Amino acid sequence: MRVCIITVAGHGIGGMQDHTRALAQGLVDGGHDIDVVTTRHPYGVDREERNGARWHYVDAAQRHEWLPRRDPIWLPLSREMFVRLHRECPFDVIHSESTSAIGLVRAGLHREVPLVAKFHGTATSISRAAFRRFRSGATRAKVREVKALLWLLGEWSQYGHWYRFRPCVWMVPSEQEFEATRRSAFLRRDLGFVVPNGIDTRVFAPRPQKRTRDELGLGDLPLFVCAGRLDPGKGTHHAIQALRLLTERDGPARLAVLGEGPERERLAELARQLGVASSVVFTGPQPHDVLARYLAAADAFVFPTELNEAAPLAPVQALACGTAVIASSVGSIPELLGLPDQNGLLVPPGHPEALAAAMQRVLHDVNLRRMLRRGGLARVRSEYTLEQMVERTVAVYEGAREHFARENSTR
Repeated sequence: MRVCIITVAGHGIGGMQDHTRALAQGLVDGGHDIDVVTTRHPYGVDREERNGARWHYVDAAQRHEWLPRRDPIWLPLSREMFVRLHRECPFDVIHSESTSAIGLVRAGLHREVPLVAKFHGTATSISRAAFRRFRSGATRAKVREVKALLWLLGEWSQYGHWYRFRPCVWMVPSEQEFEATRRSAFLRRDLGFVVPNGIDTRVFAPRPQKRTRDELGLGDLPLFVCAGRLDPGKGTHHAIQALRLLTERDGPARLAVLGEGPERERLAELARQLGVASSVVFTGPQPHDVLARYLAAADAFVFPTELNEAAPLAPVQALACGTAVIASSVGSIPELLGLPDQNGLLVPPGHPEALAAAMQRVLHDVNLRRMLRRGGLARVRSEYTLEQMVERTVAVYEGAREHFARENSTR
């Protein structure tokens, strides 16, 4: 099958970026012909081939520099690039990462080629999470959340994102997101499918913990790992606060923070204020093979997000490494774990005390740690492998082509 993936998030740090790269790779490995159209490359590259998939970069930003809207030039440039590639060799399916293919839909190209949209979050669920943080935050946090909501509403309404995908087949990564997505974009229930995001278990796999720690130079102290973009809603500050509480009760421990983002300096300052600066290691963003080693070296992975996560990949990556996971009970995370207290521990979002208590449980209860590792690893292998995601995605593509043929035969 020849597929064109359209995404504004083809590079950089983030779950959608990781998902796009993994999907393209998995489809190529499955024998499919893949082109990816995405936004401007940070080093000015126009085109490259990555592991068999062809990546095309158009001269547009992921979002407008200062207005709450998508970069408007993305719409015509992504459409023009698709049309050129389609003329050279026709596509069987267009895959839109969330609403990235809005320019193609507005031009009616979904009536010429079957289009499948994979939604990774909804305006409704994101707004609810932002409102929850607004109610509990300080003045500065309240201002930040209001700005974020205005930006979100601007993006969602500017070109009809909230209704233009109604004729298209669509997917979400979790059952929890299905109804909210359908309602927020006026989508047809009969055209919707749940396809969990998958990860490459060849990269994210268990490793000997002590040897891996020695290779990374992490020492023998209890080790916790956070990974992801350093944004306020990800709650990394709660992990630092929980580390301080834990060290007061149990003695020294370490927290490795992998990632980059606007909160980097503020988090480092918080660690200094709390007296744990020497115990918090900021590694910056790391490639997947290095991230997998940090995860395998950890006593637990902590994911203290306050966002309404649709399908976070980092906890799945940790589970695949045989690492105990402690995560916020928000969004689809309970669904992701399947059996809390067997596959992972859930804590209330925005609650460092509860997070510290869970970290302490994992350190002191060897049987619990072993159970979480076994259960989490089994959960990934049963639901979240890259191979399963690709197989399910291709089945949706095939269904979209059949639906497209039926619709055209009645016109």
